[in-house]
Amino acid sequence: MSQPPEKIFRRVMDGSDRSALAAVLRGGAACAEPFYATIMRARNRLFTSHSLGRPTISVGNITTGGTGKTPVVQWLAGRLLAAGRKLAVLMRGYKSTGGVSDEQAVLTQGLGPMVAVIADPDRIRGAAEAIRLHPEIDLFILDDGMQHRRAARDFELVLIHAADPFGLGRVLPRGFLREPLSGLGRADAFVVTHAGEVDAGRLEQIGQTLRRYNSAAPIFRADHVIEGLREAVDQKPFFAFCGIGSPDSFFSQVSGQGNCVGTRAFSDHHAYTAADLIDLNQAAQAAGAAALVTTQKDWAKLSRLPPTGLPIIRAGLCIRFAADHERQLLEFLRSRIH
Repeated sequence: MSQPPEKIFRRVMDGSDRSALAAVLRGGAACAEPFYATIMRARNRLFTSHSLGRPTISVGNITTGGTGKTPVVQWLAGRLLAAGRKLAVLMRGYKSTGGVSDEQAVLTQGLGPMVAVIADPDRIRGAAEAIRLHPEIDLFILDDGMQHRRAARDFELVLIHAADPFGLGRVLPRGFLREPLSGLGRADAFVVTHAGEVDAGRLEQIGQTLRRYNSAAPIFRADHVIEGLREAVDQKPFFAFCGIGSPDSFFSQVSGQGNCVGTRAFSDHHAYTAADLIDLNQAAQAAGAAALVTTQKDWAKLSRLPPTGLPIIRAGLCIRFAADHERQLLEFLRSRIH
């Protein structure tokens, strides 16, 4: 099976692909990079931000690909809900299927009816709709909101993936930064996710880079931890697959939960078909698997398809903060949001 486009692009841009064509593509991307970076800098300076009518927390990142935003948004919404806040999550709704994106489905299922989850590329319009439907709302969370400059925010929480923190240090299309690293200066706090995937020296280097662009924002660390999978697979061999931004992190975690006999990565936000399920079952059975394992985000789309072959087990992800970082982050956030 062919590799996901994201993986092919990464091999070209990080130099793993040493072919002549890859060299030409890197050269062309390097020529385009300054123009994109200039546009993003100008955009950040010139855009006028508009209040959403309620205190607003943005959860975002500076790179393309997965940093684990959805589990962090779910964790944050759950904690704020438990603290008595009446909130709504505003998201873009990227690559929705049947009118519902995978992140929207996961958050709606995970948070329940007490939290409105509104998908609209125009966050200002989405906020107005949320207030119209739920006037009691007193707080918004912007999912993937860092580059959505039109929406004003009271707190900018920026996630950094420890294993791939700064997108090769290059802006799109030459690297994986959505904007120049100077944008880190807007952050009110950082969470270094997947911190357990790197050593202490690497975490120190990440901290030094963050401090170079932002001397004030506190830095917290967390891991995305799979819960309940070991019991669910019950020592049976399984085949793991996903269509997310950081498939290697997912495969590394599930491999530590039992007898993983094979993996397959699809492109991020992949829209599964019945043919995909048939193909996955054939690959899994050929590898000797008794079950398929995937993420909650992938299951949100798979659940719309008729069941085929092996059982599919959802690997639930939760956030586990280092030491006392969860309490410290929540207290810092509450001190800034009234």
